[in-house]
Amino acid sequence: MLLVTCRFGIFPSWGLSQKLSRIIGVNKAREVSLTATPLTAEVAEKLGLVNHLVEDGELMMKSREIAEAIAKNSQDMVLRYKSVINDGIKLDLGHALSLEKVSAQKLHNTDSIMHIIT
Repeated sequence: MLLVTCRFGIFPSWGLSQKLSRIIGVNKAREVSLTATPLTAEVAEKLGLVNHLVEDGELMMKSREIAEAIAKNSQDMVLRYKSVINDGIKLDLGHALSLEKVSAQKLHNTDSIMHIIT
């Protein structure tokens, strides 16, 4: 994996300057971007750019393992949680925290009503 835009004079227009700092932090993003240092898979994992490193031929096995772990959970909760993560990442932290709180309150109120009905 290479992030060497500065070395080649390419200014990112695909979100790299904004997404990278949100993933690995501003200081690491500056270092990686401004030094144009190529990243190994191990460094990318350490920085949080990839979730797992797998040996050749093990990708499908690891993918299935993760999918099965997700499938074992409440699918309603998985969908709700995924939605809050996806919507919240588009917001600043303060608004994202408010989104989470409102979502939790809606879920709690819905659950309370369901318990009264049943």
